[in-house]
Amino acid sequence: MKSLSATVIMLALMVVSLSLPASAALTVLTSGPQTIARADTVMFAGTGAQNGSMILWIVGRNYFDTKTATTDKKGNFTFLIKPQESTLFSSGEYAFLIQDPGADKSIEIAPLVWSDGIRIADRGKVITNIGQKTSFPADISQVASTILNVSARPDVDDIFTPYYFYVDDPYIRFNRVGESGPGKLPDQTTGEALLITGTTNIGPENLLLVEIRNTSSNELITSSKIPVESGTNTNQWTYSLDEPGLPAGSYNVTISENKFTTSGEASAQLTVLQYRMADTPSSPLQPPELPVGETLYSVFLPILISFAALVIIGIIMLVSLRK
Repeated sequence: MKSLSATVIMLALMVVSLSLPASAALTVLTSGPQTIARADTVMFAGTGAQNGSMILWIVGRNYFDTKTATTDKKGNFTFLIKPQESTLFSSGEYAFLIQDPGADKSIEIAPLVWSDGIRIADRGKVITNIGQKTSFPADISQVASTILNVSARPDVDDIFTPYYFYVDDPYIRFNRVGESGPGKLPDQTTGEALLITGTTNIGPENLLLVEIRNTSSNELITSSKIPVESGTNTNQWTYSLDEPGLPAGSYNVTISENKFTTSGEASAQLTVLQYRMADTPSSPLQPPELPVGETLYSVFLPILISFAALVIIGIIMLVSLRK
């Protein structure tokens, strides 16, 4: 189980500063910009609350819950949504409504969760029915607006401030995959350092597990954990292996997080080729160099004359011997 200390989360998660009424301020820490990955920690940390305990309404597809946070003497408060809670979220838009009790410091608007639906009541009196959580529409702002309309009644001084985030299943993706073929990373060469990068919507408080296995035997070659780095639009991850890298062969590279078994994982194939020095091209045989001004004819003519003379002498000697 990951640490839930406020210090770690403040350093690890994406930070969005927002404003609350009554001189309060709110910092929301989520997986990424406007995004919550299921099973990630979410924090709403507020300051300047002056009217007592605050309430967080969480409204989304197939989900409804409220949380109460007691403020300290300085008006600070914190809502912490733990991984075991956010893993129950469904994909889609979620509304997070911060409820301030107002000047009378008394909560007036409250939900009544019944088996046939969720009622919204004003001091115990049912005002409207928002239905069962399983029937909430994809556009969750419709449900949120119904709650906000009740809080706008003339005799209510509760203050609701809505915030909206999209919930996604966790994903991990490789950069440059497919350049050498479907599901393949660019080929490597033995002796080279290995660098693999990618993106994810998983929050920076997580560590990703990297495993490299031999494709044929499934033998684990190497493994390590790498951090998630905050990004502008999506978070990033980087895996590196110093020289000499991997031996020649075919490998399966898997990047995963350990909170899910069917998501939050990605694999790609990697081929490492044996390094070979370039063969030195053989030079074609060259004819011997001739002195300047000479040609092959001028070189071979004396040889031919000498050979002819020897033939004639031989003929003469042969004739003489026969006589």
